[in-house]
Formats: sequence, C-alpha cells, structure tokens
Amino acid sequence: MSAILDYFTAPSDQHAAAALDDLDDLEPDTSDEAPGASPNPLTRPRIRLTASGTPVLQVNGVEPVVALGRLEAALTGRPYDEVTAGTRSGSLVAMSDDGDSLVVTVTDELRDVLAELDADGVAAAARVWAIDEDGEPSEESVPLLAAFAELSAGAVDRGENVYCRVLV
Repeated sequence: MSAILDYFTAPSDQHAAAALDDLDDLEPDTSDEAPGASPNPLTRPRIRLTASGTPVLQVNGVEPVVALGRLEAALTGRPYDEVTAGTRSGSLVAMSDDGDSLVVTVTDELRDVLAELDADGVAAAARVWAIDEDGEPSEESVPLLAAFAELSAGAVDRGENVYCRVLV
C-alpha cells in the first residue's frame, strides 16, 4: 500500500494541523497540454492551491524523513543522522483519530536551502540526491526538485513553514 504525500506550507504548526482535513479541495490540475493529449510523466509536478489558498505539491514516493533527510544532508553537508535527529525532522503535528492520516514537519533548514536553488542548483542537487545506475539524475528528480524549490521559496517569502500530510 502506498501513501499519498501532500507537501504544503502554513504559517504555524497550529495552521498545519488544520490541514489534516482541509487539503482536499484542490483546484483542478489544469495543464497546458492539448485536449485529449496523454499526460507527460516528465512534466514538472504542479503546485496547486486549495480553496483557502494553501499551496500543495502532491508527490509519490518522496517521504518526509528518509528521502528529504537524504536531500538535506546532500545539500547542507550535514550528516544524515544529524539531520534526522533534529526536532523538526518529521515531527508529528497532527494525526487523525483512526491514524490513517497525519501531518509532519519538514525542516526549516531544508526549506531555506531549497528556496535558494536556481536551475543549475536544482540540477546539481538532483545529481547527489536521486541517481540512476549511470550516476545521473533520474528523469523525474530534476522537475520534482524544481517544484520543491518553488514551494520552499514561496514559504520563505511568506514567512511560512513546510509540512507534509500523509494519507495511508
């Protein structure tokens, strides 16, 4: 069973806790592709807005502790164990009564370093974070990191934090 991962921004842990139930009203994903065209799997993931204006990035397979911990370690040069031992690395903010959804924190250090990346920085980060058998960034890693960088830059601009809602 795979989880749905919604990365979003909020001004505080209290606001993020409310997102446990409030991220389901996303605006439709409108793409620039021609009507009837097959979606391009290499298209950069889109940040969509909820009705209340919360930016949300839905991703598959990039969970907030291990995957983002590896990314933060690669970008900051800090050891992975140190990164994941931090107080805001995947800290629980809220959990549903049945435990099938939760909201956790993403570190401010990762938010800040991602917010500073330009296109060359995104490509370099992809090379050290998500590599294929040939030692090159996977086709998905560069567009995914670009979307994470955009989400993070918006959070920094608004003075917000980044969170992840996990739906099991």
